[in-house]
Amino acid sequence: MTDIIRDIDEEMRRDAFMSRVRRYSWVFFLVVIVVLVVVTVGYFWQDRQSNLKQAKASELSSAVALIEDDAGAAKTQLEALAADTTNGNSILASFESAELSLRDGNAADATAALSDLARARDGDAYARAASFFSIYTEINTGEPDVLLTKLDALIAEDGPFTVLATEFKAQVLIRDGQQDEALKVLETLLARDGLDRELQARAEILRDSLGAGS
Repeated sequence: MTDIIRDIDEEMRRDAFMSRVRRYSWVFFLVVIVVLVVVTVGYFWQDRQSNLKQAKASELSSAVALIEDDAGAAKTQLEALAADTTNGNSILASFESAELSLRDGNAADATAALSDLARARDGDAYARAASFFSIYTEINTGEPDVLLTKLDALIAEDGPFTVLATEFKAQVLIRDGQQDEALKVLETLLARDGLDRELQARAEILRDSLGAGS
């Protein structure tokens, strides 16, 4: 008697389970379809992004190759690539465009391109590099107050451009007639450990020239 009741109970459970399976089978198939759609879309998106990157890289290579034959056309292409911040080539295009401007003797355009890149990158490593090279392009012509503000920001972060920025600061101070301040900056620079020999020699020559003139 007990076996019969157990068999009936198991049969009822099996029927209830199959009933649920039939009732909710559409949910299972819907989930499978959604997963397949997501995977397919993700694949095509990655493939599209890869193709776009290859196309942008090809555009940058073409623009650089065009420099020797038609600098004006090359600069136009580089500026267009630099303006498109959705791809990594905009960074290289900005530097290439700035270099081309310097080759043409147009320091103002080079400075503008590098300053735009520094603002667009919002303080990352590329922004610091762009800021440093923008200072370099106008070290002898830019407004001292503006240059000193940019240099102080690079010096304060104690990063890869700090030492060179300190040397540049001394040069800007000298150009601005602040010899005493420049001398202090040079002494601070020369007190750093592990200073590059060439930079140390330049700083010592500059310091000694200020000392001789005082």
